[in-house]
Amino acid sequence: MKQAIKRVCWPFLALTALFVSGAAQALQDPAKLVVAARDAALTAAREVGVNNPTATVARPDPRLRLADCLQPLTGRVTGTPRLPGRALVQVACEATPGWSIHLPVSVQAKAGVLVAARALPRGHRIKAGDLRQQTMELGALNGQYLLDQAQAQGQALRRSLGVGERLTPNVLQAPVLVRRGESVLMQLQGNNFVIQASGRALGNGAAGDRVDIENLHTKRVVHGTVTGDGRVTVEF
Repeated sequence: MKQAIKRVCWPFLALTALFVSGAAQALQDPAKLVVAARDAALTAAREVGVNNPTATVARPDPRLRLADCLQPLTGRVTGTPRLPGRALVQVACEATPGWSIHLPVSVQAKAGVLVAARALPRGHRIKAGDLRQQTMELGALNGQYLLDQAQAQGQALRRSLGVGERLTPNVLQAPVLVRRGESVLMQLQGNNFVIQASGRALGNGAAGDRVDIENLHTKRVVHGTVTGDGRVTVEF
């Protein structure tokens, strides 16, 4: 009879021990996941020059069951996000055995974005007084904004801008410094000489562009590099 009791009790005790062990296992606090993701996103934003960013982290799935990490959690932004904006942060436990999850994060920041202070026509070269700053939420602009007037100074507009319209990088282009049919000053230079001569541009060009120039004295066509307003350097 005693042997029969033993056969019944041992499986029961083993099952009970397994249940107690599973129930006693500590689970990771979801709030710590959120903190780690937020810290990683804010650090990444500051590293790319975002001032005073804030971050909103999507709450982890309440059904998630992760073992409590015995080490501080690590977080890193994955992929190539455009901050401010949306990002994905990997939060990981580097203890053994470890685990990792990804949490969506939205990074916000406000700053003075450049907008047109007055109506500006297509081809206009930006100068002082053409732009003003207007505070906007950067995360909603998809990177299509400028903050520093020095980035726009002297650049030409690909299209017209209305009063208060936001200036974007793709609206700007290098200004045309040499125009087809106009007179230019050629600087002819070789190893041991530099000569200046008058020419006529046979094409349009911005700084650094190669254009054909007709020498008005010799009528010879030469190739030169645009170096300034109405100026072209020809090397021999």
